[in-house]
Amino acid sequence: MDALLQSPAAQAALLAAAGALAFWLRDVPGLLVSWLKRFVISTLTVDSRDEFLFAALVEYMDAHPALRQVNQFTARSVRQGTAYQSLAEDLRAGQAPRAFLSPGEGLHILWLEGRLVWMRRDLQVGQSVFERVSLSHAGRSGRWLGEFLQRAIDARVTRESETLSVYVPNPFHGGDWMRARLGSRRPLASVVLRAGQAEALLADLQCFYAARERYAELGIPWRRGYLLHGPPGTGKTSLVTALASELRLNVCTLSLASPVVGDEKIHALLAGVPPRSLLLIEDVDAFFRQRETAHAQVRLSFSGFLNALDGVATQEGNVLFMTTNHAEQLDPALIRAGRIDARVELGLCDEDQLRRLFLKFHADDAAARVFATEHVAQGWSAAQAQAELLRRFGAIVMSEGPTLQRA
Repeated sequence: MDALLQSPAAQAALLAAAGALAFWLRDVPGLLVSWLKRFVISTLTVDSRDEFLFAALVEYMDAHPALRQVNQFTARSVRQGTAYQSLAEDLRAGQAPRAFLSPGEGLHILWLEGRLVWMRRDLQVGQSVFERVSLSHAGRSGRWLGEFLQRAIDARVTRESETLSVYVPNPFHGGDWMRARLGSRRPLASVVLRAGQAEALLADLQCFYAARERYAELGIPWRRGYLLHGPPGTGKTSLVTALASELRLNVCTLSLASPVVGDEKIHALLAGVPPRSLLLIEDVDAFFRQRETAHAQVRLSFSGFLNALDGVATQEGNVLFMTTNHAEQLDPALIRAGRIDARVELGLCDEDQLRRLFLKFHADDAAARVFATEHVAQGWSAAQAQAELLRRFGAIVMSEGPTLQRA
């Protein structure tokens, strides 16, 4: 045996075996650590390829008091107030922006909601570049991590549902929408129309959204169109905004006379309306007037618009509102059944409307009745009546100086 072990061939074989064993054993510590981590550590990982979940988790973490324990930051953007406005929106609103700090890349150890948690934030570079955030804690149960993520989702949903996003066509990219502004939702009661008009429209929309299966059974496209017509200032745009607010929807507003909108882009825009949004096409009569005069700004053809409205690419569940001051100028093909399902006239204020508008500003029913009786013959729009009531009861106090001419 000793002679065998002393032979060069045997020694070479033993050395090769020892090398192979050492090569294999070098991975054992890492495998043991990985195996132990799977049994004693729970980890939740979200990356920026999931736009909603990643944004919800990062926003929730950034707003969490545990952030004060972190001393390594990255300036991800500039925010103000609610911390959900963009820098451009801040500047348009005349607000002074401030730095918005987020935990930087690397490992952060936090005491979070009564437990020790470590967060790792990494930038992954491959075929695409994305960010990844991992949250870990001791213990095999992932229940707490799931609940933490759900709280982040709920916070994001609450924030989104409490605000109204208004989208416009993106002038720089074909066929997509960009958020123009983010504002507070408007109660339906704040729009004073003739008795029952707003409530009837709200009930009709609620029935439509609840009837998806019925539309499918009948083989009818699940879409609905409304035409709001009447003199300027009667509340057409305000009504759409208030309906969207009540139903927790957003608004996509579109001008057919815009030079941004052509035959190709209108198809992409109507097919790409964000989910849970009302599509608002304002002053559609202006499109017909400018089209008849061959206005150079108009790039959209009438046939292109109709084809886009009827196209198979148009999303199911879309609700279209068109507004006009002159319904008689519209082409009958545009407002036929199937494209427009209901027409609502918003006229000048009647006596009851004037009374209710007065009560918004001053809770005196007797004075409201007198005001309504005195001014109903003047044929005011809701905007004109509101301007008069603002002059009487609003917060604007005219200073001494040159007299301003009233509209």
